[in-house]
Amino acid sequence: MQAVTVRAMTEADWPQVAAIYEQGIAHHKATFAQEAPSYEVWDAEHHKHTRLVAETPEGILAGWVAIAPSFAREVYNGVAEISIYIHDDYQHQGVGRMLLKAAAEESERNGIWTLEALIFDDNLPSLELFRKCGYTDLGVRPKLGYDEVLKKWRNVAMLERRSDAERFQ
Repeated sequence: MQAVTVRAMTEADWPQVAAIYEQGIAHHKATFAQEAPSYEVWDAEHHKHTRLVAETPEGILAGWVAIAPSFAREVYNGVAEISIYIHDDYQHQGVGRMLLKAAAEESERNGIWTLEALIFDDNLPSLELFRKCGYTDLGVRPKLGYDEVLKKWRNVAMLERRSDAERFQ
């Protein structure tokens, strides 16, 4: 694998970020979405912090990770849903692990104590990645959503990572 570095995502990254998201949509393994949203819609739904990309020396984005609030109530401000997408050409090369580690560190710096992941239960590589990165299985919600493209109900596994930082204890 080429050396990649993790840095903060910028609006200028959106075309590459959206293209990677579209790959995930096309594979039907990562999301119920049928197309990537506009940057403005995506930006409004996600935290302003903990938006990271993995970039090659040539400026190609190998993947991205971002978090979004899980709940509207203030008491849950420290809980966020995490999303990660890796470019097809960079999967199974350590990029996902690098991004999840960086996202955990960045989110904790910004007061997040719990990261939640919602993953299709048949997406075994993603489940394995999250487990290797310290996420705990909470269970599977059967038939949580109907996939219009595949014409079938999808089960969603729920995993979480709790910070062990002393300030959150």
